[in-house]
Amino acid sequence: MTDLKQTLAELAARHIAEEGLSYGQAKRKAAKQAGVSEASAAMPDNAAIEATLRAYLNEFQSDTQPQELRRLRTLALRWVAALQALRELDTPCQVLAVGAVVNGCANEHSAVHLQVFTDEDKFLEMGLLNAGIETTPSEQKMDGKLRPVLVANDAGTPIVMTLFPQAAYAAPKILLAGITPQWATQAQLEQLLNEPALGSAERTLR
Repeated sequence: MTDLKQTLAELAARHIAEEGLSYGQAKRKAAKQAGVSEASAAMPDNAAIEATLRAYLNEFQSDTQPQELRRLRTLALRWVAALQALRELDTPCQVLAVGAVVNGCANEHSAVHLQVFTDEDKFLEMGLLNAGIETTPSEQKMDGKLRPVLVANDAGTPIVMTLFPQAAYAAPKILLAGITPQWATQAQLEQLLNEPALGSAERTLR
């Protein structure tokens, strides 16, 4: 990377690690700090920022981040299982954990991000409400489309559920070691929790 691109990657990674910003938010903040346009050719892509974030976590949070990652993966596993077991749905939904909780970059500032595949959005909300879980509706732009989002809170950790049609579900594939996972099913989350570290065994990737 060029010096400016590396600087932007480091700034963005620090904002993600210390403030829990999304990649988009971190990029915008880094660009403002560096005095460049968000559309600058020097802006690093998400892969470069993720690599820099891993290095940052390893250097500055190695004493706490692994424990936080395990806690968040355990939390994600509980939510995936609970959502798929909701009795209010005529057809059980499919749920994937995504992002930092899966790829290993989550820390104390991270949210748990889930993708929920169902054609029964209202019954999903009803099921959560019946379970005593309040949610805040929102929207997120993905692949050029606005997707409905439900945000809950679990003991201070945001649970961000992005909703997709049931037909959009595709189970992540199993790939060989060395492939960083970005999506995981319930079974694959259990696998990640049973493995000592990323890169030591087979990994999942959509």
